[in-house]
Amino acid sequence: MNTSAVRATLAISVVGVFIFLTAFLALFPLLTSQQVQLPAYADFFTKIASVYSGIVGVIVGYYFARATGKGPSDSTVTGGTQP
Repeated sequence: MNTSAVRATLAISVVGVFIFLTAFLALFPLLTSQQVQLPAYADFFTKIASVYSGIVGVIVGYYFARATGKGPSDSTVTGGTQP
């Protein structure tokens, strides 16, 4: 298994887990027998989803930037001048 396949597998699995968690949290008030206060739950859901989406964005951005060779360590600009 080459490096790009591992990166793709990791990225897809992280995004899949994110989608699963988001779907579960979105459907939780419908699937539970407990009384859920929807305004409070909506506030909780937006906070949790924003944290997870930030983490997923960083992970996927890192792997895809490294895979294309456009990451921050591959910069060719030095000393403020362009070649």
